[in-house]
Amino acid sequence: MEAVSGALIGGRYQLVELIGQGGMGRVWRGRDKALERDVAVKEVLLPQGLTSGERDHFLQRVAREARAAARLNHPGIITVHDVVEHKGAPVIVMELVTGTSLAALIAQDGALPVQRVAEIGAAMLKALQLAHAAGIIHRDLKPDNVLLMGDRVIITDFGIAHMADATTALTRTGAVIGTPAYMSPEQLEGKPPAPAGDLWSLGATLYSAVEGAPAFHGDTFSALVIAVVTKEPRPPVRAGALQPLLAALMTKDPARRPTAEQALSALDEVARTGAAVLAPIPTPTAVVSSAAPAPAGAWLPPQPSHAPSVGGRPPAQSLPPAGPGLHFQPTAAAGAPTGARAGSAVSPFGAVVLRFIGCMALLWAIGSVLPWNYLDTVPSEFLPTVLAITGAFSLINAVPRPRWHPAVAWLVFVVFDLALYFAVKQVVVPALLHGETETGLSEVPSEMVINLLLYGTGAWLLWWKIPGSRST
Repeated sequence: MEAVSGALIGGRYQLVELIGQGGMGRVWRGRDKALERDVAVKEVLLPQGLTSGERDHFLQRVAREARAAARLNHPGIITVHDVVEHKGAPVIVMELVTGTSLAALIAQDGALPVQRVAEIGAAMLKALQLAHAAGIIHRDLKPDNVLLMGDRVIITDFGIAHMADATTALTRTGAVIGTPAYMSPEQLEGKPPAPAGDLWSLGATLYSAVEGAPAFHGDTFSALVIAVVTKEPRPPVRAGALQPLLAALMTKDPARRPTAEQALSALDEVARTGAAVLAPIPTPTAVVSSAAPAPAGAWLPPQPSHAPSVGGRPPAQSLPPAGPGLHFQPTAAAGAPTGARAGSAVSPFGAVVLRFIGCMALLWAIGSVLPWNYLDTVPSEFLPTVLAITGAFSLINAVPRPRWHPAVAWLVFVVFDLALYFAVKQVVVPALLHGETETGLSEVPSEMVINLLLYGTGAWLLWWKIPGSRST
């Protein structure tokens, strides 16, 4: 089916304009003539060159999964209103949502604040819990399939969701459905879908949001698949309090990932306080062998002690004690600086202090090291005033800034510091030093510009790299 604007679908839904196109379909803004409301109409686009049997197979899968998605009713999931047929193909009629995708937000702003990412993750997880309880696995969670509309966080495109019951799974043998960078290793290996796979994809999606880039990279499709299946994620640098949870969610072994309840508890805590949850966490029913080494960030129950074997029989394996006994074991990710604790969070005040110290040190280094400056040789009677001025200048640069795109932020920092410096030099310094304009920095225009380019870039790097530097 190739629908066109103005077409009437199912005798009820009129197509108005094309608003999106994905892997298996095109989405139109439509008008429900019966109820006089705007809707989203998704037409299925089948791959070219299918045999008659393959075509029937795909149509059966889409129709069945649309009916499954229609069973879900949650503010975090787009509501399916109707499934109709048009020219021999199924058409899914859904709630029309106008919002920004998480992928678009990452492309615009870069890495998002840790607590905001935790809020998004918690909202996604609540929607996934409902779907999993209904036996539905999404299988293609990624930033493109997450919409942000006001306070709502909405998971879209359950169009390739499969019923968890293996008897109703309709994936063709050998077919890869999903986006490799966000697909779990077991899914790429062709294993049956399970809720743990969606949790892995959730972790990969949140990693991309908090770091500003996916956890895995490959120059080709095959290289990307191999990286996901065999390699560890790139060590995060901005994840802060989310780092232990992300490491646990993206553990290769699905049996060693946290449950949805554990992950939701951790996300809620990070969203509320900015601090990671380390322990205690409810004990899962699964027992992890003490012989297996723990991956970075593994969720492990306390290891039971075993009595020595008697008569050649192996000792009976004891179960983990009931109640709160599961501890999150954060370890430094590969490549992390020695002694850095994984998941260590920086409070908003701590981020300001770090940026202030960094800006102050940078300003004095520029003023003392560059040959045209003489900040380290200002007269002693002026030193307290110069310290106060440089301290105030550094503090202004240390305050949190909005979640701008990094390139925009750099330009703003440099222009702002140029304007601030000239204001300080022409107004503040003469007032405090009784007409003197000496600041310890060169007054040659080209050298002044170099000074402020270096300083503005340094302040920008501190804003970009220190967690908590961007206001929400």
